[in-house]
Parts: sequence; C-alpha cells; structure tokens
Amino acid sequence: MRRYLGIDPGVTGGYALLAIDMEATEHVYIQPLPVSAMSINGRTRRRCDVPTLWSHLRLLPPITFAYLEQQAPRPQQGLSSTFATGEGFGIWTALLTAAAIPFAVVPPARWRAQVGLPAHPTGTQKKVIKEGVRLAACRRFPHLALKLDYADAVMLAVAASHAERPSQVMTVESAGA
Repeated sequence: MRRYLGIDPGVTGGYALLAIDMEATEHVYIQPLPVSAMSINGRTRRRCDVPTLWSHLRLLPPITFAYLEQQAPRPQQGLSSTFATGEGFGIWTALLTAAAIPFAVVPPARWRAQVGLPAHPTGTQKKVIKEGVRLAACRRFPHLALKLDYADAVMLAVAASHAERPSQVMTVESAGA
C-alpha cells in the first residue's frame, strides 16, 4: 500500500492521509491540526499543539511521500498572523524531518496545477480559491463531507501521489519550477 500525506500548515488547516491499495482504491483520512489556546499579549491565540501533533505523526503507518504547502507572508497580513504562519510551517518541517517522512515543500500554484485546478489571477479572493479546491476534492471523494478548512490538505495528498519521489528527505521546489 502506498500512503501520501498532504499538509496545510495553517492553524485552521490540517493533514490528509491518502492510502492507495493494491487495487488502486483510494482511501482518505483527514485530521485537523491539533491546536491549543495560549495567551499572547493579553489575547487568546490558537497555536499548534506540538506534543499532540508529534504523537499523531509517530502513530502513522509508513508514508511514501508528503507534500507540505509552502507558506509566504501576504501584503494584507498583520505581523502576528505572519509570525503564526511561519511558526506552523517551521513546526511541520521539523516534525516531518524528525519522523523521517520524505517530503517536498510545494508552492500552492504548483500543487494546484498538478491536480488540474486552474490558475487564478492575482487578487482573486482566498475564499474563492479554497472553494474551488473543496469542490475538486468533493468530486474526487464524493463520500466525504469535506470542510473548506481541510480541502487543501486532501488535494495536497493527491498531488503528492502524482509526484516523483526525490532521493533526499526534503526538497524545496521554487514557484517557477
């Protein structure tokens, strides 16, 4: 059996495990990112619950390959949000490496193209893009009641199943590659 992991590292994201058996039947398992509340500057913020995520990863069966969505700050994003984005991405990078799960960091436009989703013009609303991903995931897996938050993870796992596995544990693909 081949198993692929798709990871949307945002605090509202999660990961999806795509298992493909010998008859090429696909099975999808979705797990929201475990989060905990913490007080930062007097405000309650959600952050990744690293010990719980680590125990989840250690319980997974062997993974053939994983796609971790590349993160970058956006112009309208505040400093706190930018920090949280980078923090989540760094946590995933460290835990995948520690768990010896082979993975590639892939820009959103690249993995979306790999699963046949159209490119969007600059300025397209994030919700519109995510809804397109969710609809594609629902068409591929009609038995899933799929929340918008986890659609990227599902389709990242599908894209990982189409990728050639690199020889090293981690690769970073540039947006132009």
